[in-house]
Amino acid sequence: MAGRLQRFIVQSVTRKLLPESRTNNCLRVRQGGKQIQVHKSIEHGTTSYNGLQTCGSVWICPVCAAKIAERRRVEIVAAMTAHKATGGCVNMLTLTSPHQRGDDLRELLTKQAKALNGFWNDRQVKAVFETMGVIGQIRALEVTHGRKSPQNNGWHPHYHVLLFCGAGVDLTVQEAPPVLDWIITLYTRWAACCVKAGLGKPSLAHGLKLDDGSHAAQYVSKWGLEDEMTKGHTKKALHGETPFDFLRAVLEDPEDKQAAALFRHFAEVFKGKRQLHWSRGLKKRYAIGEKNDEELAAEKEDDFAVWLGTITIEQWRDVLAVEGRGSVLSIAASSGWPAVLLYLDGIKGVAQKPGAPPILQ
Repeated sequence: MAGRLQRFIVQSVTRKLLPESRTNNCLRVRQGGKQIQVHKSIEHGTTSYNGLQTCGSVWICPVCAAKIAERRRVEIVAAMTAHKATGGCVNMLTLTSPHQRGDDLRELLTKQAKALNGFWNDRQVKAVFETMGVIGQIRALEVTHGRKSPQNNGWHPHYHVLLFCGAGVDLTVQEAPPVLDWIITLYTRWAACCVKAGLGKPSLAHGLKLDDGSHAAQYVSKWGLEDEMTKGHTKKALHGETPFDFLRAVLEDPEDKQAAALFRHFAEVFKGKRQLHWSRGLKKRYAIGEKNDEELAAEKEDDFAVWLGTITIEQWRDVLAVEGRGSVLSIAASSGWPAVLLYLDGIKGVAQKPGAPPILQ
């Protein structure tokens, strides 16, 4: 709940930076004529709102992104578990390309997509994957920015790919064949595809990594392989800044014009893009349902949530006026509905002051 409180606060920064986006109404404006209710999950002990609009943006909304990421994580875990139950293993491939401070993000993504398409269709790459017994993959798109690093190489879009491999594919000893041969071949072909796409040649040290699930990277082992796939752009980056780090930066320093401009540019470029891509047939193979981000963001916490109370329109105006949406949920989770009523009584009438939010529809 502490994390949820922080996400509501950071979401308010998105509203200020992107006032015309759907996130401006997310969990603020009623859904039709529904009542604003607070429910508590019996399973998780967390609280949530019902009756409010959600934007379903995995890229720009910290609140929806966290909810979507958790549900995507469940899907990935289910597929990985089912695959391992059949004797297979899941490994990680990370692909990146050269990038400089002056590079345009949109152009970088276009060139990377071209390089990636050539890589998947490369004959030698297909041969390596066939040897590894790869039956499918899940690809995640992620981006960071190096404005605070000494060299500042600008935007850094990259891919993390879960490879669903056959039995006995051991990548723990990378200095010996066949693993070393696989890495060299895959790197050589990825580098060639990058050059052909106009990206330049990536180094062997940074361009491609092929790791087993438990050693994919330091933060992968910390968070778990599935978390890295779904939550990479929402948590704080170890190197550089994620787009949500820009929001945190603006929250801490409203005069950080660079962070604000970078986030706006990111939001424009990434609008409509998919965070996760499953190879054809992989979801069906492991009975994973097809739901878009908007559907996941609108789902209830779980089927066993209980109603705690209803917030009137007048009370909700006061909550919005003090940016208290997260506080209401935190109080409800820890102290129950009577404590929420005391909180609402304490902020009563705030919305009548100048600068209060407009009347909700």
